Amino acid sequence: MSFFYAKSRTCSFIVYEDEKLSYRTPIYLQLREIIRNRIEEGEYLPGTAIPSENKLAETYGINRLTVRNAVDTLVNEGVLQRVQGKGVFVVGDKYEENLEEHGGFVSIMSSGSKRVSVKEQSKVYRPAGNKFANYFNIEPEDLIFCVRHFITLDGEPLSIEDIYVPKEVLPELEVVNSSVFTIKDIFAFYGIELSSMQQTMEIIEGTAKLRKLLGAPEGVAIIMLGCDYWDSNGRAIAYSRSFIRSDRSSFTIRLHD
Repeated sequence: MSFFYAKSRTCSFIVYEDEKLSYRTPIYLQLREIIRNRIEEGEYLPGTAIPSENKLAETYGINRLTVRNAVDTLVNEGVLQRVQGKGVFVVGDKYEENLEEHGGFVSIMSSGSKRVSVKEQSKVYRPAGNKFANYFNIEPEDLIFCVRHFITLDGEPLSIEDIYVPKEVLPELEVVNSSVFTIKDIFAFYGIELSSMQQTMEIIEGTAKLRKLLGAPEGVAIIMLGCDYWDSNGRAIAYSRSFIRSDRSSFTIRLHD
């Protein structure tokens, strides 16, 4: 695909030749299709953010309102999703069922004006070691992703979640923002069939370091919630463990035949 260099009074920009904007149709519709094509061609991957409105406006030499109109049409179609304070993200195919339909623990946090925020605090990959090699049935030197989420409720610490996934299962996790989409959604985006899950719950005191991170007062118990994920072949493909302040979250359980 060839490209050309263009220059306006305010900026210079490069666009692909078959993405050249014209005045034959509304500019925002042309930009909408450019973004859609880049998603379909895999340049903008599911679970990742597209360039900012400012960047797109600069690239194509148009104003931000036009960019916003183009993005809004794709948001309304369900192709993109706006996340306050984080950007606009590509949405892939998602699972329709929820945890409650499988049976299991469902977290219930204070409703109303309370705002829950999830931050991807760290994401690294490292050798599995013996523990996770045995769990995932891989070699100890094979790489796994270790992702930590820090969740707050109205700006106050609520929980810490650690997720472990073999790199070979989901190499795209390196670029996906897992604080925007659940691990179930991310599996669906990349065609990984999630067959079953199993949860465990335990009430613990928690280490001094953990309690400090959560700001848990003396006497407040920590809920440790574990979840195992298996694919259709019965292979373990992910494991998560959450540490939740018991004074800010309650749980119900749904049982199904």
